[in-house]
Amino acid sequence: MPSSGVLAFPGQACVRGIDLGVKFAREKFGLDIEIVHADTQSRPENGRIAAESLIRQGCTVLIGAWDSGATISALQACEAAKVPMVVHIASATQVTSQGFTQVFRYYPTSLTIVRQSLTELKSVLGTLKDPPSSAVVLHLNNTMGQSTAASIDQAWKEVDVPLKIAQYIAYDEKAKDLSVEVAKAKASGADALISVTRVNDAIMIARECIKQGWDPKMVFSPNSNGVSDKAYHDALGKYGDGPILSALWLNPKGAETDKIVKMFAADYPNDWFDANAGCAFEAVQIVADAVTRAASPESAAIHGALKKTDMKPILMYGDNTEFDETGQNIHCSMVMLQGLKGRPRVVAPKAIAEVSLEYPLAPYSKR
Repeated sequence: MPSSGVLAFPGQACVRGIDLGVKFAREKFGLDIEIVHADTQSRPENGRIAAESLIRQGCTVLIGAWDSGATISALQACEAAKVPMVVHIASATQVTSQGFTQVFRYYPTSLTIVRQSLTELKSVLGTLKDPPSSAVVLHLNNTMGQSTAASIDQAWKEVDVPLKIAQYIAYDEKAKDLSVEVAKAKASGADALISVTRVNDAIMIARECIKQGWDPKMVFSPNSNGVSDKAYHDALGKYGDGPILSALWLNPKGAETDKIVKMFAADYPNDWFDANAGCAFEAVQIVADAVTRAASPESAAIHGALKKTDMKPILMYGDNTEFDETGQNIHCSMVMLQGLKGRPRVVAPKAIAEVSLEYPLAPYSKR
């Protein structure tokens, strides 16, 4: 995981999810699982270095690596050593389109995420009074950001979202200032912002909107961090409310959700159980299920069992986890979250919604 560097916030959340997942799996599956953590330091090229180190230490299955670039790099090491890797988060299409045989990706591709997200957005737009008429897409220029931007361009037409895209604006993930990019977004005349971000830049974008007096009617992220992260709300306070994020998320009505959330709160009273921790937790359960069915800790046996996975998520919302011939989970169920009162709240689908969607975005200047 990226436990240090620019991606440290989500990386550390994933580590918490892994450690809790092991504790839960020991109880549920009766397995003695030893976890060895490796830090990619938020550098894509370190994925392979970290994976090779773990494999040398005797790890027979890996979980990672959050960032798509680091994940692809790590999979090269897994491929060479024939060690399976369960990808808990990483959405770039390339993860499962390059012929890797050791990949088992729980997380959906960026195109799948975006298509489902935009379908839900279109449905929501149809219920709004005075909906936005145009949108500007502000996105990272890294592997994930470029893949998601391309997916937005493709899925926007497929879904026929009733909004005109005024402009695509890319920015560097290591940028320390996004004033120019937000100024361009504001000048586009769009009244909705579609953002593809990590946590740090999501915070910067919000602060620039406040500084520049730009109040879009809607801020929507079809594949991002921000609204779902504690660091985002801690940094922005009341200014973090209102934006919408489509994401994989905990099922608030799941049979074991309350128990798991209470376990997390006992171990990490100052942290949130967010999607990063949730997907990492779920990945441990996928591995535990496979090892139980394989009745072996060896890589080849685990690989064979992972290929036959047909497992209802224990914590996350969605249908059974099953992997196709490319190693991609064929089921994906997105949840729409909105930042409200300093927390991410489920606003769709209706069956598990915690609150109703609030629209339009309250002007920053009036908060």
